[in-house]
Amino acid sequence: MKKVMILAECGSEVRQQLAERFGGKCELIFPEGKSVSEELLQRMDAVIGEPEREEILAMPSLRWIQITWAGADKYMRMKDVLSGITLTNVSGAFGTIIAEYVIGSVIAMYRAFPRYYENQKKHVWRKCDHAVTLYGKKALILGTGDIGRNIANRLKAFGVSTAGIHRQKSSDGDTVCVSASNTDSSPIRSREFPRFDQLDTSDHLDDYLPDADLVIGCLPRTPDTTGLMSRVRLALMKPDALFVNVGRGNLVRSADLIDALQEGALGGAILDVFETEPLPEDSPLWDMENVMITPHISGPSFGGNQQVQDTIWEICMENMEHFLNQEPLQHVVDLEAGY
Repeated sequence: MKKVMILAECGSEVRQQLAERFGGKCELIFPEGKSVSEELLQRMDAVIGEPEREEILAMPSLRWIQITWAGADKYMRMKDVLSGITLTNVSGAFGTIIAEYVIGSVIAMYRAFPRYYENQKKHVWRKCDHAVTLYGKKALILGTGDIGRNIANRLKAFGVSTAGIHRQKSSDGDTVCVSASNTDSSPIRSREFPRFDQLDTSDHLDDYLPDADLVIGCLPRTPDTTGLMSRVRLALMKPDALFVNVGRGNLVRSADLIDALQEGALGGAILDVFETEPLPEDSPLWDMENVMITPHISGPSFGGNQQVQDTIWEICMENMEHFLNQEPLQHVVDLEAGY
């Protein structure tokens, strides 16, 4: 009987679901801070959660790790110990809630809600001569995965034109350019991305930046995405454009973003992720009126949002069924691509 260790946070209800659904098919181990014998670790077949490098090395029979995050940054740094192990994530669990974060924060900036909140605390009745609408804006979304598609879907309801930038590999490994208007032999058809008015690859990013009112980053951390929004590219944006980052902090170097904001190269920024986290206390970003900062909370999981938490476990349990039935796993992370 296969042995599966549950490192992810789970309450009594989830435990009961796991026991009822899989108790007769595998042995479930819940360490909960207790030490697991070396002999048992050596016979472990799978882990749900985020094991450390030392734990992986102690499990020579390990064949599957199901992480409860969408990003697999941690495991890109330990690819050398993942030989023969399939890594899966929970991509698809966070798109809805992160899209709502983007919509809410952009509207808050457009309607000067942060200023009104400050006035409220001071008991000051003062109108801000600042009211911008989403309607008619152009959004450039960097990343067309689950999060990017969810953002595009919701922006379309507000009358926003959407363009998506992605990296797509063809069958021979070459990057292909896809346009939503393309109906011929493109590897990806527009019907797969119905909420994007345009689609293109990252090598054409500079062509889209000058027309975008919103530039929204929701890309994974890879060598290709590090510093993608460079100082030069930030300078290509409209002086009143908003830069939003809900993907990974490596997308833009803090120094470049600070310079661009201080020089008026863009209208403002909404930042949930940063190059260095926590954001250093002495960062100028904290004191900029046109910057909204949150501490990496756009996609809360365990303890943050029940719906997201339920979706995470649905994905994990569905993959557990596949694993125990020796069927192909879903949400497999490409260790070379980084996501």
